[in-house]
Amino acid sequence: MSDTHITSKTVLIDRQPVVLYSALNDLSALANNLPEDRRATITATEDTISANIQGFNFGMKVAGREPFSRVTFTQTDGSPLEFEVHACFDTVDDPSRPEADCKTNFHLELTAHLGGMLKMMLGGKLQGLLDKLADTIAAAAEGRAPDINMESFV
Repeated sequence: MSDTHITSKTVLIDRQPVVLYSALNDLSALANNLPEDRRATITATEDTISANIQGFNFGMKVAGREPFSRVTFTQTDGSPLEFEVHACFDTVDDPSRPEADCKTNFHLELTAHLGGMLKMMLGGKLQGLLDKLADTIAAAAEGRAPDINMESFV
C-alpha cells in the first residue's frame, strides 16, 4: 500500500475560524445539523461519527484538535479505508475594513493508505470529493443550503 496525499481547493468563508472550528470540533452537533433523511443511517458522539453508505460502514473520529486552526480526523475500527483528514482554518483579515469580522481560508488535506487497485478506482474521485466537501462546509457555514448529494462519489 502507498500513501495518497490530496489537498482540496481553498475556499474563502465569511466567518471567523473559531466558528468553523466549533462546528467541526463536535461531530454530534455536525450530524444533528444534517437533513433528517441523511441522519437515519448516522450515529455520532462528540468525538466519533459513523454511517452506512451504500452498504459500507464508514466511520471516523477526532484524532487531534488545534483550537481555531485545525481538526484532525482518522478512521475508526471497521472502516474500509485507513486515512487521516485535516480540516484547516487560516484567518484572513481585511486591512481595508478593520471593523469587519475576519474571514477564513479553509481547505481539507487527506492522506489515505490505498492498495494499487483501490488507488486506480478512487484516486481521481477523491480530489472531487474533497473539493465538494470544502464547498459544502463553506455553504453551510455561511447559512446557504449545501448540496449534500455525495452518492456520485461513492
